[in-house]
Amino acid sequence: MGRTRSRSRLGWPPNLYPNKAGFKYRHPVTRKEVWMGNDKAKAFAAAKKLNAMLTPSNDLVARVMGTEKTVSDAIKVFREDDVPGRKWAPKTAEVYESVIRRVESTLGERALASLSVNDCATFIRSITPSARSRQQFRLVLTWILACALQEGWIDDNPALSTRKFSHERQRERLTIEAYRAIWEKAPAWVRNAMDLSLLTLLRREDVVSLRFSDVREGALWVVPSKTEETSGVRLKIAVSAELDRLLARCRDDVVSPFLVHRLPGKARPQNLRAKERKHHTQVLPEQLSRAFAAARDGAKVTSENPPTFHEIRSLGGALLQEAGWNVSQVQTLMGHNSEAMTKVYLEGHASPWQSVSTGITLFTQ
Repeated sequence: MGRTRSRSRLGWPPNLYPNKAGFKYRHPVTRKEVWMGNDKAKAFAAAKKLNAMLTPSNDLVARVMGTEKTVSDAIKVFREDDVPGRKWAPKTAEVYESVIRRVESTLGERALASLSVNDCATFIRSITPSARSRQQFRLVLTWILACALQEGWIDDNPALSTRKFSHERQRERLTIEAYRAIWEKAPAWVRNAMDLSLLTLLRREDVVSLRFSDVREGALWVVPSKTEETSGVRLKIAVSAELDRLLARCRDDVVSPFLVHRLPGKARPQNLRAKERKHHTQVLPEQLSRAFAAARDGAKVTSENPPTFHEIRSLGGALLQEAGWNVSQVQTLMGHNSEAMTKVYLEGHASPWQSVSTGITLFTQ
């Protein structure tokens, strides 16, 4: 409940305030204040009209009848009908749910019928200064309001008319020189993981999940975790001579079903192990990232945004392109749905030299 009006302002429209010799109006959602001039009658009339248009859940008839739909109603439909079909990986689902909760806490009570492009744009800009995060909030808000549109609660999607925010990749690319320096400082199991990712272009989560039983019939059979329930990508990676030597190197003195493995620093009872760990020698994705970062720091590969383990995929793709592979071939190995995504990974590396010949004969010597 708002503050009680002072005696001098009894009967004033909500959100209208005195300002020097005149009046100002405070937007009920954005809190932005606008000078309304010094004519009392005009200021009162404008404030009443603005309140009817801008105040959330202002439709009293719809509120009593229970027919007014809000952003929260659209979020409920999105969660129940859309999210399951997207089959996000756990980490991706966690990120998007965080964004959805933020939308719900800020705009949840807003009536869909009165939600404007300006409301959406103001929300997106006020929520974060990061262009990348703004684009993420815009995307999620677009998905949510698309549900409202499909339910017939609104006639258009105002989020679609908001500005798209572009952002440049902040993380630095991993060069082959930096890769070798980090490799020299890394323990054996991290070296194996690095080389597996470089040769197969597999993600961190897939590298630590590889088992010796996945190697059969002269190939490494992989179902990438990120695409398992979405695009249905299945990879049968031929075991080259280089990969065969790496697989042999993974068979060390530690008995483990996993290609990338390590003995734990101290034994833990099974009931105290991480839920994701199926075997005491199993390496979890976060462990690999931390160990890679430690080796990177040891090799003094430092910068404002140092390359992470994930950048090995990008480096491997660039090396294959330099060896003569086209983007389509790299795309297949990376398991991407689109060539555009593969090109994002290849950007930032030196372009390969192209073999060409000239048909011009110089007439001067």
